[in-house]
Amino acid sequence: MSPLTKRERVLRTAHFQETDRTPVYDILQNDAVIHHYAAEILGAETLNTSNGRRLTGFAIGRCLDMTRMPNGPSETGETQMDNGIRVHQERWTSWITWRPFQTTEEMVAWVEGEIRRAEAQVFDAAYRDAFYTWLDECDAYSAAGDPTQRGDPVVQVIESGVGLTEIYWMLGWEHLTTLMFEYPDLLEGWLDARHRAELRRVAAIADPQRIPIALTYDDIASKNGPLFSPKWLRRCWQPRLRQLVEAWHQRDALCLYHSDGNLWMVLDDLVAAGIDGLNPLEVLAGMTVKEVRARYPRLFLTGGIDVSQLLPFGSPAEVRAVCRQTIADADGLGYFLGSSTELHWDVPLENARAMFEVGSG
Repeated sequence: MSPLTKRERVLRTAHFQETDRTPVYDILQNDAVIHHYAAEILGAETLNTSNGRRLTGFAIGRCLDMTRMPNGPSETGETQMDNGIRVHQERWTSWITWRPFQTTEEMVAWVEGEIRRAEAQVFDAAYRDAFYTWLDECDAYSAAGDPTQRGDPVVQVIESGVGLTEIYWMLGWEHLTTLMFEYPDLLEGWLDARHRAELRRVAAIADPQRIPIALTYDDIASKNGPLFSPKWLRRCWQPRLRQLVEAWHQRDALCLYHSDGNLWMVLDDLVAAGIDGLNPLEVLAGMTVKEVRARYPRLFLTGGIDVSQLLPFGSPAEVRAVCRQTIADADGLGYFLGSSTELHWDVPLENARAMFEVGSG
């Protein structure tokens, strides 16, 4: 088979069709990896917030077929969101340092304000055009890095969440628990407002040429199992996931569902919602490519190469062996090679290269 474009390789893989090689999907949050793959244009520069998108995009174009979150490192410092939450940002990560509520009464009033904010969100032509400009720039950066010199961009997977992850991130688990058990209607009202806002966003930005695959998501599990009652998820959350998946399907996009953790207790519900693929397959949480493929043979799979132990601490030979075995476990079809979350800053360059080299054949 003659070499495919990255888009052809990605879409053929997502449809379980034969390809020229196993495609690679990952997120680059690793200075050494970016420096290595962007060395051709790096010159005397070092990766920083001014050149981060360009250099990260070029590196992505060198080694990946599909990606998300291609923006490069962030400036270190503290910012305040429009809703009053303060966030400390480091180079590749961030965390909340202060919330504008302490008591339950203050939290309830703040959530009511967040519902109003979500209901008022507008995704108009100006929003769409700005989003397309960003996406086209990312495509241009990755196309510049295409090693075949065809100007072939990486496929960008666009995130599209149901809304639960942001809710528990903003509230914190103590306040979330209070809301769930003492004000369940308010929690569901907030989830619904966020969900409906995302449906409006999908209607504004969906374009199968620019977004052939959307990453529908909520992190709903830990390594031990679901973070929420499966019964609650089936009643309050899964129907909204199904509506979100349908919205993308109606616009000719496939839906790759993302959640970390052990999803076995709820995976039937995710499949019933219509998802097409699953990411990132945390091996140490029991989500192996071999088992998921055996039980759900029509889900395309991405990830599954352990980034908590193997990629940071294993040898390149061990990484290569696991990558080859994982491809074999997927029967060589419908599988994107990649880490079980992202290639973070603790992964040695030689191990990242070992994984990429297996994917490139």
